Amino acid sequence: MAKEKIRCSITSADLETAFSCDCQKWIRHLVAQRLKTDDLHRLISGRFPTDKLFVLDMLEFLRKTDPHLDRFLASRGGIHQDDHLAIEYSSVRQLLNSEFPELADAGHTRKIVKRRPGTVDLSPLALLSRKR
Repeated sequence: MAKEKIRCSITSADLETAFSCDCQKWIRHLVAQRLKTDDLHRLISGRFPTDKLFVLDMLEFLRKTDPHLDRFLASRGGIHQDDHLAIEYSSVRQLLNSEFPELADAGHTRKIVKRRPGTVDLSPLALLSRKR
């Protein structure tokens, strides 16, 4: 299980209202049902999916389990055009890497930095580093 909850924040453009909810259940649901894997890959790479339906589906799913989110959205009449949505990408990566490594690694190869064995002779650079 992820050590942190995955926070998704909804903030209005005029900063009057803000709410933060845990969207960990939604991410698990997407992975378990193998739905919208392209959107999950966007979240892994640190970008919020551009599809408006992704956000609406997520909020509708979370409303059923979070009465505070339901009250917040009902009091302001849902999501507005000028609302700003933010999600903690590092927490999403942590959850997917720990619980669903096949999804996190699919199509994405990790970069391996190979180091040369031994030490590097830096003496030729000594002349450049002297104060004149």
